[in-house]
Amino acid sequence: MDDSACLISLIRDSLRPMLPLPPPPLPPALEALVYRPGKSGRNPFAGVRGVLFDVYGTLFSSAAGDIETGNNAGTGDRGSPPENSTNRETPDTPFPGIGEAIVLGELKAYFRSAVREIREKLTARTAWPEVRAEEIWAAFIRERGLAVNPRELALRYELAVNPVYPMPGALEILKTLRAAGLSLGIISNAQFYTPFLFAAFFGALPEALGFEPRLLFYSYELREAKPSPRLFAKALDQLTALGIRSGDCLYVGNDMLNDIHPAAALGFQTLLFAGDGRSLRLRQGNPLVQDLRPTGVIRSLADLKALWDR
Repeated sequence: MDDSACLISLIRDSLRPMLPLPPPPLPPALEALVYRPGKSGRNPFAGVRGVLFDVYGTLFSSAAGDIETGNNAGTGDRGSPPENSTNRETPDTPFPGIGEAIVLGELKAYFRSAVREIREKLTARTAWPEVRAEEIWAAFIRERGLAVNPRELALRYELAVNPVYPMPGALEILKTLRAAGLSLGIISNAQFYTPFLFAAFFGALPEALGFEPRLLFYSYELREAKPSPRLFAKALDQLTALGIRSGDCLYVGNDMLNDIHPAAALGFQTLLFAGDGRSLRLRQGNPLVQDLRPTGVIRSLADLKALWDR
């Protein structure tokens, strides 16, 4: 039975407007790369034929700055924001839709423990293991003898701990780039419900919004998470099949390690989205990005749109 419509409705019902937080000052080397609308000169990405996006923290603002996979805390240079900064739930909040007295804190502890256990088992295969949230919650449901759809529980949990909302200008930039004839894609740490965000907020799944189906790469499908080079290598294979070289493709993301590093390593042009203090991950001090420079930096998605609106 297809539960997509129900899950999309759940996202819509949880809608909580959330504005980006002011980002911190950038290091001088990155500040020099910031694109400023109205600046004279040609579009530096005029030759680009494809644009691939990260989702969480780039197209969608999220409380955690990324998708909740039980391992977000402390991943950013500045740490994660306090739980109550954008989230009305507390650890003692009774969790809806389960049918017995279970509080959010108990679910958090279970989920994060399960993530650690699964990742320990998978590290022999990859340095960047990814979990499937619905499998974790299916095990929880079996243990408790609950009559709950594991996909629904997975989504309800994500919405409780990591509310999301479209970044300002997200839909407009997708329309602009598609109208310009560019091939659009996604490379993102994600779960099965991630495409439903587009349907809930923008009215259609990514494919119907103009994303090329062959250019959609979600970490849960590959069982590997960014910065795994495998996601980007698979994307490059499909770009090549479409006649697009890596140097003619732009990757847009908010994380110097997870986004800019693996994309640049395969020859993509890269654009650091530095428009939200929750999600910006400069990874200062990490040797992999210490001398890395993106092709450019933007402070808002409207700035990217302005490049093709000239």
